[in-house]
Amino acid sequence: MKRLVILLLILYTAAISRSQTDCNCEQALNQLIHKIETEYPGFNDKTKDKILYNSFKERLLNKSGSFDDSNCIELLRSYKDFFRDGHISIYRFESEKNGIQRNTGKIDISPADFQQRILNTTDPLEGIWKTGAYKVGIVKVANEYKGFIIDADTAYWKVNEIKFRLFEKGKAYYYLRDHSLSEETWELSDGWILYFTNSKFIRETPEPNLPESEIKSKIEEIEGCYFKKVTDKTSLLCISSFERNYVERIQKLIADNKDEIENCENLIIDVRNNLGGVYDGYVGLLPYILTDNIRGIGTEFLATQTLIDGMEGWYHDEESRSRVREFLNILKKRMGEFVNPDSSVSYIDTIKIAERSPKQVIILVNRRTASSGEAFVLDAKQSKKVKIFGTPTYGALDYGTASFFEIGCSNYKLMMPVWRSMRLPEYPIDNIGIQPDIYLDKSVKDWIGFAVGYLEKQK
Repeated sequence: MKRLVILLLILYTAAISRSQTDCNCEQALNQLIHKIETEYPGFNDKTKDKILYNSFKERLLNKSGSFDDSNCIELLRSYKDFFRDGHISIYRFESEKNGIQRNTGKIDISPADFQQRILNTTDPLEGIWKTGAYKVGIVKVANEYKGFIIDADTAYWKVNEIKFRLFEKGKAYYYLRDHSLSEETWELSDGWILYFTNSKFIRETPEPNLPESEIKSKIEEIEGCYFKKVTDKTSLLCISSFERNYVERIQKLIADNKDEIENCENLIIDVRNNLGGVYDGYVGLLPYILTDNIRGIGTEFLATQTLIDGMEGWYHDEESRSRVREFLNILKKRMGEFVNPDSSVSYIDTIKIAERSPKQVIILVNRRTASSGEAFVLDAKQSKKVKIFGTPTYGALDYGTASFFEIGCSNYKLMMPVWRSMRLPEYPIDNIGIQPDIYLDKSVKDWIGFAVGYLEKQK
């Protein structure tokens, strides 16, 4: 296993330091600048031209006094965009006084009342719907439907907050992760699939009146997490995300199809549009696609008080207690410096190779394969039997483990990485991507068909 897994898990959900109060735009920009300049591990790498950076920063600061609370988020995002790091995001949280364009409001309904309502409903939209990390309830209120949070990432959403509103003629208000408004369209398909412009929800309750196997197969296809035989020789494994909430599902998918995976001659793994997640999302695939252990490159953490505070008191077991304490002692002695917890540039990740596995593996990637999706590709490329097909990936792997940081303003929250790769500066990936072995240009419409043809023509 990778030697940094324990530390990555520690930091994955860490929301570090405390908010103070609502800030005006000038205050928020100053707070954001201070946080990134002192705690972003890529700051010095990305601001080598200090004249350019300082000039850009001063222009934004001069503008900030004229921006009000409703449009300040765009100014803050302009600042974070300077660093061209896909792991940096800034989110806005607002009070109800700001109105419909950003406030989502709440539904006043208890779980018991909602359950009773959907047991008796004949409305095709009322019920419980799910997509990825979101579970929502939908109720009809006057002339519209409101979708409200039942379960979601509590860093962004609270129970009963409104996630979307559905109006006549397919018009929808869809509230994004930072609660800002996206005006979209909606469409109900087959009575149990709710499509938005950029997302889709599956109805859980009431259940669709279809055979369970048909429902399962359709959901897997829609959500991009499934296995199927394409030909007698070639099988396809599609995994659209390595996010934490997909881990158990991926593990079950591999376990349920273990015999097929072990005995197929060729395997295509489709990770197009996989924006990443965690190492545990793909570690179960490695025994079937690798031909030897993996040589990995280490990471360096920027020693800051915020990082130390986020790790203090977190212990999973006695082994991690010892490791975390040891690492904390090093961090405290080297404040403001980069610290490699393993004291080595590279390491060997020992993988037990499966006794039976595909002879050839193709991994499909595109520009929306990112972060841990790219880490999977880098690991897989070390196998003698793997080829990467597609386009260059997104390029978000030089700085990692995106964690929440408070900036001292309760109306804004920052997400940014806490380590940098020791590949730098010789082998950057950010904004470049990982290059495929075989580039698939726009004339190739059926990537899976192309991959099957390539695999089965081999002698």
